[in-house]
Amino acid sequence: MNDTPESHAARATADVNRWRLGIRLEVLPGQGVIEKFERAATYGFDAVELPGRYLDDYRVDLEANLDRLALPISSVSLGFRGSLVSADPNARRLCREDTKTLLRFCRRIGAVGLVMPPVLMQDTHARLTDPGAHGNLIDAQDALILEQLPELAQAAAAADVCLLLEPVNRFETDYLKRIDHAVRLCERVGGAGLGITADFFHMQLEELSTASSLRAAGDWLGHVHVAENTRCEPGPGSLGFRPGFRALRDIGYDGYVVVECRTLSGEQDQVLPRCASYLRREMGSL
Repeated sequence: MNDTPESHAARATADVNRWRLGIRLEVLPGQGVIEKFERAATYGFDAVELPGRYLDDYRVDLEANLDRLALPISSVSLGFRGSLVSADPNARRLCREDTKTLLRFCRRIGAVGLVMPPVLMQDTHARLTDPGAHGNLIDAQDALILEQLPELAQAAAAADVCLLLEPVNRFETDYLKRIDHAVRLCERVGGAGLGITADFFHMQLEELSTASSLRAAGDWLGHVHVAENTRCEPGPGSLGFRPGFRALRDIGYDGYVVVECRTLSGEQDQVLPRCASYLRREMGSL
């Protein structure tokens, strides 16, 4: 193919739009979902991820206006009761029931799937204290979750969505902290309906190499979260995104890259457009 100015420009445009860029609903300004989605589009994002924890606060507004949203919904994160690795059988049952409901909800709203860290310390679930016949508590929790994941993966596949296991850092969980652990779980279950969410913020704390871990995730990688080293929006901090983005390119990842930040470095109207532009420049630099 001739390398004309037009073809070069087309490739550059494709590079900066390599992945669909998402943003979390709760960091967007606006009085309702319509305005929030419109602001996200204005800032340069392609989709919005929903926080499942607060779904009751905006669900009626969302469902009444699904056909009026300026952008698609990328995904739903959390929102289930209990935990699949709780010591309480009832808490595990509630988690399975809620997860199935949320997977069907994902299908209805056009989301790719449900992001699930199996357990977070902040939720103070009853935890296993005796590994029983297993060598340690991690193996015991693996056994618990592996009893349940096939059923949930099947439910996700039936809904044409994905249950996306998310490893999180040691300060937020004591179970499922690394990508390789999530890969092992997925490989044990196999089949469709199950995948991994890789979060660059958590990975900087747990992985020796974000890029190597992403490459090892391979086809199991179904979703990506990004945030700065301080967990504000990408751009103003010291976390480098290019090595990880190169790994995503190399494994053929074609899903969403969602900004999942807990804080912002400034006013939304200023920092969120800068964030979107920054990430697109990083994507285009590969």
